[in-house]
Amino acid sequence: MKYKAIYDVLNERRQTTPGFCYHDRSGWRAYPQTYMTMQYPLWIIAEDAATGRRLWITQEGTRFSISIRRMDEQRHNYGPTYRITCENRTKLAQVLRYQFESKTLAV
Repeated sequence: MKYKAIYDVLNERRQTTPGFCYHDRSGWRAYPQTYMTMQYPLWIIAEDAATGRRLWITQEGTRFSISIRRMDEQRHNYGPTYRITCENRTKLAQVLRYQFESKTLAV
C-alpha cells in the first residue's frame, strides 16, 4: 500500500490511546477515480483527545502536509492552525509519529 507507514502510525495510536480516532476521506480509495479524488489522494482527519488536537493529514497534488489545531472537550477547534509540510510520505509518517509522541503541540 502506498501510504502504509502513515496508516501504521494512525492505527498504532488508535490501539494505544483512548479517545483517538480518524476519518479517512482519501481519494485513493475512491472508485471510480475522478479529477478531485486524484487531486486529494490522501485526506485524513485525526482527533486526538489525549492531547486535545485535531490533525489534517493531506496530500494535495504533490504536496504533503499536516495541519494541526487545538480541540476542546466538545471537539470544537480553537486557536491558530499550524501547518507542517513534508517532502514525501515517509517524512510525513515520521513527523506524524513525532506529533503523537510529543505531549505538547510540536511544530
